Amino acid sequence: VPTSDITGDIAVSPIAGEAMTGFSLMMDSGGTFSTSSQLTGKAFAADYTTPTPAHLTTAVSDMEAAYTDAAGRAKGVGERLNMNGGALGGEFGGENAPLTPGVYTFGSDVTINSNIYFEGTGSAPGKEGDTDVFIIQMT
Repeated sequence: VPTSDITGDIAVSPIAGEAMTGFSLMMDSGGTFSTSSQLTGKAFAADYTTPTPAHLTTAVSDMEAAYTDAAGRAKGVGERLNMNGGALGGEFGGENAPLTPGVYTFGSDVTINSNIYFEGTGSAPGKEGDTDVFIIQMT
């Protein structure tokens, strides 16, 4: 990890924080998260101080629900089936041709040749945050 820069929060659960190796983690004074020079964000683990364990249990449950939902969705069709032979970026998901909400299905490897962009429709009325779903599915 020493040559990596990670932007965002990371976590491990149900295992302890010692599972996150190579980060030189520094625990905050309240014991709810750690920081690292390789991480722009916070690190969390199941053995950190309350309320962290409960939040991680919820996150794992949400991830399992999302996986089950994604697995049950119909495969991509038309241009969303094996888009550009699995080469994303440029004309296929690039800045001027962003991916829109939906399921993209690939039967082979996916290569990201340059930055890919996702263009959502925004927040639904009465909902917190964005509600669009983007699934890149390998079969």
